[in-house]
Amino acid sequence: MKTSGLDVYKDSIFCAIYDGKSYSVVKEFSTTTGSIRSLGDYLKSEKVKRVDMESTSTYWIPI
Repeated sequence: MKTSGLDVYKDSIFCAIYDGKSYSVVKEFSTTTGSIRSLGDYLKSEKVKRVDMESTSTYWIPI
């Protein structure tokens, strides 16, 4: 099962995907609505089933 880790900051979100053997290249997304939607599309296209996130302050709320 593929999982993803998100590191959420005020202006950016870093995303890595783990497939049980190795991590993907870390991708960076901005925190605009369009970019957050692109992140969701990316996770769906990669068939990610679970997501964990670490957030600074309350920046996780839009995610």
